[in-house]
Amino acid sequence: MRAACMRSTIMAGSALLPAVCWTLAVCLLLSAAGCSKPAGKKVKKDAVDGVAVEEEGEPLPEGVDLDTALAVDEGRIRVCGPTGWSRAAQSKDYLVKYIPGRRKTYPSIVVMAVAAPDGFTEVGADEHRPFVTAIAESLAATFSKNGKSTLLKKPAAVKLGPHFGATWSAPATIKVDGIKESIDRSSYAVVLGGRMYTVEIRAPKGKLDDAGRKAAKAVASALDAPELGAEPAQPAEPAEPAAAAATEEAPAESATESAASPAGS
Repeated sequence: MRAACMRSTIMAGSALLPAVCWTLAVCLLLSAAGCSKPAGKKVKKDAVDGVAVEEEGEPLPEGVDLDTALAVDEGRIRVCGPTGWSRAAQSKDYLVKYIPGRRKTYPSIVVMAVAAPDGFTEVGADEHRPFVTAIAESLAATFSKNGKSTLLKKPAAVKLGPHFGATWSAPATIKVDGIKESIDRSSYAVVLGGRMYTVEIRAPKGKLDDAGRKAAKAVASALDAPELGAEPAQPAEPAEPAAAAATEEAPAESATESAASPAGS
């Protein structure tokens, strides 16, 4: 009788063993998942001067097509277009312009260059906050009405890949086929070799989304000195008729001059 009871106990334990092992495996997986935290954007506030600092979780630029790299600004820098976007026709108003497709006008990304403000040749950790302050002071003179700022987002320090840059958002008015339209713009500026390069994402008022901002950030993060043999900027292929309005637009002063105003001329 005692032997029969022992056999029954052993058999019951054997039947429960797989379930116990499965439970332990699940617990281990859940524990591992809880320990790993995705790298996301962190925002820090400086209590002294109120300048926000956005830190990107990924230090390496993503979201750009390295095969589209070309040298611009007389060969000073290399620019890569957002993955899946097309390069629009050239214009004296910017170094290069990208659109989501040949038949789409917006959103659009433009890259512009001016002399860096306050004599900055490069911006590192020590110069980061003074650089943002210089931009904020310049923008305040342009985007103000009745003593109040008209900026959609005040200048903030932002880490864009290896660059210590600045970001802000502002409204603008442009002319498309002779008709004035209001647009929103988010700008990302970095300094390389004494030049300030601003990557600006534009979209109709209220239509600027996170996907567009992410694409602009990717372009700014990938800005770099050109490698030997980099493709020089060449005229882009003519856009499809449906996107013709994008090449004919004549940005008003608020859309062009204000973008360069932080750095002066």
